[in-house]
Amino acid sequence: MTLMTEQALPLTPDSDSGECSAQETKPVEHLREVLAAASNAAPVGARERFLILTHRGPDPDALGACEGLRRLLSAGFGYRPVVATLGRIHRAENVALVNTLDLDLEDYQKIEPGRFAGATLVDTQPEFGHTVLPGEVPVLAVFDHHVPPKRENGKTLLQIPHRDVRLDLGATCSMIYEYLRDAGVELDEKTASALFCGVRYDTADLSRNVVPLDEEAYYETFRRGDRAKIAAIDHPPLPRHYYKETYRALSRARQHGPLVLALMGKVENPESVAEMADFFLRMKGCSWVVAGAAYGDEYVLSLRTDYAFGKAYPLMERVLRGEGSFGGHGHIAGGRICMSDDGESTVKSIERRLRTNALEVIGTPDEDDSIPPEGRPISE
Repeated sequence: MTLMTEQALPLTPDSDSGECSAQETKPVEHLREVLAAASNAAPVGARERFLILTHRGPDPDALGACEGLRRLLSAGFGYRPVVATLGRIHRAENVALVNTLDLDLEDYQKIEPGRFAGATLVDTQPEFGHTVLPGEVPVLAVFDHHVPPKRENGKTLLQIPHRDVRLDLGATCSMIYEYLRDAGVELDEKTASALFCGVRYDTADLSRNVVPLDEEAYYETFRRGDRAKIAAIDHPPLPRHYYKETYRALSRARQHGPLVLALMGKVENPESVAEMADFFLRMKGCSWVVAGAAYGDEYVLSLRTDYAFGKAYPLMERVLRGEGSFGGHGHIAGGRICMSDDGESTVKSIERRLRTNALEVIGTPDEDDSIPPEGRPISE
């Protein structure tokens, strides 16, 4: 029996497989069945052991969902889960979340696949380019709220026994909160605080992409969380390079009518791209932002829109034009382009293409003749 949805609950049978509905089995009970079957079928040394994974460079929603699922599998199901992450965590709030709550995260690259009966995946999907999966460990469950990758050339989604993807939810942490609630698992302060941070940052304190479950998760986890630690996570000390890259973004950003383009060249912290996208969207007269920068062998992109402009996912699709990989939901989208090298000419070439694509979305030039073709500098 496979549970799969790409919509809000209640779940409906999959048209191809004729699978279960929410009226037959609650998601948490279906998950329990899937994990029990996998545990029983695993070698003795791997039984009752499950791996919890997410995308590279996890954000608060990913980290909180991992911690919430750890609590469900251990306190609710009696298993021995391990959370493993891949990629350095950069953003100050994310680092503070890990350190302040003392999250136990193992290094994905040091994991021994033979120790586990299966893996679970939160805040992403196996088909996304920023997600790495262990080939020797079967993925048993997926929990996410992003638009699934497009299926091209006849490709289908991987067959996952328990795939719960809800496009209406503001945060994956809200979904994991529901599983814990329905399983009757009491929230301890650490788990509640982690889940709250996930809902808080992905919904901007319930100001975007919110449904009633997000609201319930937000208030219940805050009520049970450690408020002093939550406050410390929200106002961490900022490294020097934060201000350096803010200056770089301000000097390079250009406004084209409702669009702000902030293509920053190379950066020390890839998370600064998303931070600058959020930063510029607050500017009066700005309806959408495309921010990007090169980090390592990738060019990282973030796109934001306001409530009047529309959804971010289709805009990111047009900005990338088939180049790289991307995902998103509501008014937020992110993407990555693999680079053959990190030379200045390669970075500039990518930024020229992105700028051309973004301006074509606008379709008409700026009405003010005083604005140069390259856009109005933010400093003017």
